[in-house]
Amino acid sequence: MRFLSEIINKPVIDNEGKKIGKFKDFVASVSVTYPIVEALIVRTTDKKDINVPWEDVELINKEIKLKIKFNDIKEYKLKNRDILIADEVLDKQVVDLEGKKLKRINDLQFATTQDYYRLIGADISFKGILRRLGLERIPKGLGIKLQDDNISWKDVDVLESNVSRLKLKVPEYKLKKLHPADIAEIVDQLSINDSIKILNSLDEEIAADAMEEISPERQVTLFEEMNNKRAADLLEEMSPDDAADLIGDLSAERGRELLDLMDPEEAKDVEHLLGYPEDTAGGIMTTEFAAVSEELTARQILNKFKELAEEVESIYYIYALSKNNDLSGVISLRELIIAGPDEKLKDFMTKEMITVDVMEKEHEVAKQIAKYNLIALPVVDDKNKIKGMVTIDDAIDIVLPTAWKKQVPRMFGR
Repeated sequence: MRFLSEIINKPVIDNEGKKIGKFKDFVASVSVTYPIVEALIVRTTDKKDINVPWEDVELINKEIKLKIKFNDIKEYKLKNRDILIADEVLDKQVVDLEGKKLKRINDLQFATTQDYYRLIGADISFKGILRRLGLERIPKGLGIKLQDDNISWKDVDVLESNVSRLKLKVPEYKLKKLHPADIAEIVDQLSINDSIKILNSLDEEIAADAMEEISPERQVTLFEEMNNKRAADLLEEMSPDDAADLIGDLSAERGRELLDLMDPEEAKDVEHLLGYPEDTAGGIMTTEFAAVSEELTARQILNKFKELAEEVESIYYIYALSKNNDLSGVISLRELIIAGPDEKLKDFMTKEMITVDVMEKEHEVAKQIAKYNLIALPVVDDKNKIKGMVTIDDAIDIVLPTAWKKQVPRMFGR
């Protein structure tokens, strides 16, 4: 086994013993799982780079010896699936899908045979840094044992925007298994281009859930740079209140552009929310809630439940509407399940409800949710028409500092 750090800057000599320069990099083909070295990049004594074909290399030891004279080298031409190992991979970041973190590649490991070198792993340990600095033996002298931490190359996902040929290898069955908050934490640490690559590799629902967990400032930057259609699709998948918050933070021109690309019904909900002041119940509520006629029976509501669930992501309460569409009551799912099948909603619903006006200040809304131990609080206008609901998640967002928000369990699985 050899590490890249052990080879960089080694002198390169031709078959006559003439020094022609120093080793600078490997060219490797990524057309196979474990890339094969196809050439060496040598920085010559006159400060020029030359690509030496691998077949011209005799051995790599204390120095690199070529089989031919310097003047006989027929320079290797880079192919589409070639990468420069040191330049494009070393020091880049990879996603550790087990640890749900970003790790930096500190060194690269090669398997060696008589005929070729093959890239087999990435060293992400502190030991790799010391090896590059020539200090690997110092901890041993102090009685300190350093841990190896290598990732097999087949599991490496290089996420650097200028390495366009090394894309995520397993987004479909690994990344999507992460919690949206974990994906958001990874995305928050990447460059904008790489963050967009991550989000584009996920299906719309998962990407939207992750987007809701990303910091507002980062959301704005991502949506300013993201492809128009993709951005509009994600906004449609986000809850209306989160989408409205994001649209409100974008430039007026960009916000209008994305709204025009959204599904008309989805855009209408978002624009409706944008009409309320940001610090009011109307400004923080979601328009996704379950409401049915108070004249329906428990059986009819249960039969309708699948339809409700397709329209509303999370249902914890079902609101009752009078013949005039006024808010007249509320039930929990438990109350619905234990009710007699033929009982009408108006006969077993809770009629005395806590509600808030659309123009109520957000901190007052949060106090009401905390005071009455509610999961969600209906928001009504001055005519007692339900306009939306504020969830406990929204209340937490109001009262907790940003650094604490991600430590609180999400109640609505968004």
